[in-house]
Amino acid sequence: MISFSVFDENGLDADWTLRHAHLVGADNVVAPGRMTFDGGLIRCEPLETGSTALALQWDAGDHGVITLQTCLLPHREKPYLLSLELARHQIMQLFVKLEEWGEFARPQDDPVQKLFEEALSKFTAALIMEPDPATGGSPEQDAAARAALEIGIEAGERLTIEHACSSIDAKRTALASIENPTIDQRPCVGVMVHPDRFTEPLQRVVSGAVDFVSLPLRWSDLEPEEGKYDFQKVDRWIEWAVRTARVPVVVGPVIDLRPGCVPDWLYIWENDYETLRELVYEHVKRVVTRYRRAVSRWVVASGLHIGGNFTLTLEQVVDLTRICALMVRKLHPRANIKVEIAQPFGEYAANDGATLAPQLYAEIVAQAGVGVDGFGLQFLMGDVAPGRSTRDLMSIADLLDRYAEFQRPLSVSLLGAPGVAPDLASTGYGDVDPGYWREPWSSEAQADWLAHVAVVALGHPSVNSVCWQALYDTENDADMHAGGLVDGSGNARQALARLREIRTRLRQNKPLCDLLLQRAAQPAKNA
Repeated sequence: MISFSVFDENGLDADWTLRHAHLVGADNVVAPGRMTFDGGLIRCEPLETGSTALALQWDAGDHGVITLQTCLLPHREKPYLLSLELARHQIMQLFVKLEEWGEFARPQDDPVQKLFEEALSKFTAALIMEPDPATGGSPEQDAAARAALEIGIEAGERLTIEHACSSIDAKRTALASIENPTIDQRPCVGVMVHPDRFTEPLQRVVSGAVDFVSLPLRWSDLEPEEGKYDFQKVDRWIEWAVRTARVPVVVGPVIDLRPGCVPDWLYIWENDYETLRELVYEHVKRVVTRYRRAVSRWVVASGLHIGGNFTLTLEQVVDLTRICALMVRKLHPRANIKVEIAQPFGEYAANDGATLAPQLYAEIVAQAGVGVDGFGLQFLMGDVAPGRSTRDLMSIADLLDRYAEFQRPLSVSLLGAPGVAPDLASTGYGDVDPGYWREPWSSEAQADWLAHVAVVALGHPSVNSVCWQALYDTENDADMHAGGLVDGSGNARQALARLREIRTRLRQNKPLCDLLLQRAAQPAKNA
């Protein structure tokens, strides 16, 4: 067993709330286990042997309420001080990224270097304080560790932004030698358009803000009754995009087994894999046959590794993924085929040992001859749905680095955060407050988050595109609440202007990062 103590200024904090807690094992793979909180102590009982890390939601002051984690720690009877272990991991990750990104040759007066040294100094001071043997810490040690943690987060986010800016500049230089680069070669931004609404104002938004559109092909929309297909809504958007707007179209996921994405009649076969497999085969064949002349970019499957409504074995998950990819390849040999990784941090695996960790799923797909050209990652944060807790920028960059190890091009196929604070009372998921980045969610906070995460993603060598998760707010339970560029009343949120600005700067080869660096340069209160 492994335990952690949580303090406030008076001692053990018995009123603290445990949220988004999950255990992490080797290679940053989420591990199953049980966690309880009582009297200021978190007790963790991993179901697997070996050193274990704890990830959970933490109030990081000016940096927001975000999910952080500790280093891998050996099991012991004496509790660890949670704030100290979170700070240890943050500083270690910062050290690793300085090395991996070739950023160690920074002068002593560099802001990131100064913050790194200050965080390390405060962490060392906290580390050498004498803790209470019974509780594993003290209020004074906790305060010093919290200061080290918040300075470490500030240093990590500044480093991440500056590194992304340098990478984007390198991409811009490389593109200068290519005559008429294609959309697959140059950094670009898109938006997912749910086909229910088709109006001239929405068309104008798309025409002026993005380089491509993404159209979800939800089985529940296309075949609400078995054998009765309705392609009209998707048809009109594809026809407009191809013939009028002349923008590329990405379609899919073709198969997404989440609630709200599959028709009710399909649940009859949830325990009959052979029939489900045949139905998937026929559905993919019908959809690809219809759109193969107009569309060349396909997201064939999404979230199959999570499980959910359909309990699938590892072999069945890989088999369905292969069926989808092979059918598209057979009917459209020159298509670009991607598989989407939902919940790429893998929090869901903590609650269900039968699910497949997202990194393992990506590795198997990459090595099993499934025939996909790349992976799309979902970065959906700040929403009350499971798996959408908020993360800091360096954690996002680190995750991109890990998925790049599978030697496939990456895209951020869904990027999203809410434009208003979520209504926690209305959720049916329990106490899953998703947190926020820097400030509570609002139109301004959403736009700021969009700009920063888009730059971090586009600055990664393996990523050339990001796609905002919704053009307008929708009511489907499968979608993010208040996550559109346009709200339910038809008013544009600030995120729309920010996305348009990013696109303009990319097209004109202008720097993306001046506004981000200006904000990032503001000193943290604890610094």
